[in-house]
Amino acid sequence: KQGGAHFGQVAVVTGSGCIGLVSMMALKALGVTEIYVVDIMQKRLEKAMELGAAGIINGREQDPVQAVMKITGGRGCDLVIETSGNEICARQGIEMLVKDGTLVQVGYSASGDMKLPTSMICDKEINIKSVFRYRHIYPLAIQAVKEGRVNLKGIVTDTFDLDDVQNAMDSSVNNKENIVKAVIKITK
Repeated sequence: KQGGAHFGQVAVVTGSGCIGLVSMMALKALGVTEIYVVDIMQKRLEKAMELGAAGIINGREQDPVQAVMKITGGRGCDLVIETSGNEICARQGIEMLVKDGTLVQVGYSASGDMKLPTSMICDKEINIKSVFRYRHIYPLAIQAVKEGRVNLKGIVTDTFDLDDVQNAMDSSVNNKENIVKAVIKITK
């Protein structure tokens, strides 16, 4: 919503962790049909394709800006949702945007600071928005899940039993390449 997402736009989501994947599905729920996802972890990119991305870009294998320019015939994208919190991704997002495009910064950087190309932001008249938490849109989010527009269960890659909680935590921290979202199953 912060980015003004609508039908007919080309959008890019940088980062395909849980927040990136839900952002991609939220864009789809708002009518955006051409959504590309950028990450460096192949399993997360595969999950993005499974959940409906138009395409994926592995930033380890190719330059995301060049890839988006090629996909769009040199035009660029209208909207970037930056969920990684990585300065490189934010800078690339600004580079791949069309004139008057919008970058929505969702991810927090580890340091809390980023150096961004202000000359390019001004030259391209880039709109920069941000999101703090969930913007009080719970009813809309709940409706999107209820109607099947956002598939939360589709993000889950690993399920652990309650008795295995320590392994679940350790695995989630140490195996980010393969675990997108782990859940702990609690049964009565």
